[in-house]
Amino acid sequence: MKDIMTQANNKITIIGKLLDATFNKGTTSEGKPYERANLTVRVTQKYGNRTETSEIPVSAFATQYTKTGAVNPAYTNIQSLKEFKTAQNVGIDNADSIRMTSANLQENAFVAKSGQLVNGWQIRSSFFNPGKGIDETATFSVDIFIMDMHEEMDREENPTGRLIVKGGIVQYGGKLDVVEFVVESPECVEHISRNWQVNDTVNARGRIRFTSLEEKRASSEASWGEEVPETTTRTMRELIITTGDPEGKEEEFAYDQADIKKAFNVRKANMEQLQIDAKNKASKPAAQAAAPAKSAYSWE
Repeated sequence: MKDIMTQANNKITIIGKLLDATFNKGTTSEGKPYERANLTVRVTQKYGNRTETSEIPVSAFATQYTKTGAVNPAYTNIQSLKEFKTAQNVGIDNADSIRMTSANLQENAFVAKSGQLVNGWQIRSSFFNPGKGIDETATFSVDIFIMDMHEEMDREENPTGRLIVKGGIVQYGGKLDVVEFVVESPECVEHISRNWQVNDTVNARGRIRFTSLEEKRASSEASWGEEVPETTTRTMRELIITTGDPEGKEEEFAYDQADIKKAFNVRKANMEQLQIDAKNKASKPAAQAAAPAKSAYSWE
């Protein structure tokens, strides 16, 4: 089996127009200077029978010096990013194209003001290059341990025809992230449903979607007069699987279910601690760890 301390293949490629970029300097708890960058890249890509435009947030972080005391190349690259022209400053037509080929996918978990734990994902990168003259794209190639697969249901509990795949991504040091992927092509849904199984390790590849969808509905069921429509905007952050391994990897290249369970339990404890810390920060009565909810994963 594959060692849980071996980081999974995890590669994000983004090429598009730089919309905006912000920078913040600081010092770590160990007194090391660092800089953090947050940027948004607009990508118009064609796949299948559709053309889609996404505005994808990407973050970067680097300390100024490495452990040996040398200048950190990633820190230097963040400085060079400041020279790029953004759409915010010069307009979309004159904005620079940017290319990232070594970014990676991470889980992003936080506690909302409501106290609800929110699980999402984020993209981090350390190196940026000019992307002029290269076709725009936003893709991923990630090795995942399949934790669950199920049909997607709409608000009325009707199947949408799409498949949800929850995958564990082994990060540095054996840390486990859990990220949700979507399969929407009927051909891909059919193949994955037949050939991928829970507990398999597979490489999943596809497209990154970060768009907004406007939805219109009547404001209320009025007993008289006009039903005035309301327009709401829903953000769609999705990782669309469009291809990947034909079936689960051979044992030599697959993660052990027992190792994944241990890493998942560490993650679960961290999630519970996040909620406790959020409650304490809000100066509410002392929080107790919530009783673990019944697992949604069939492999536990």
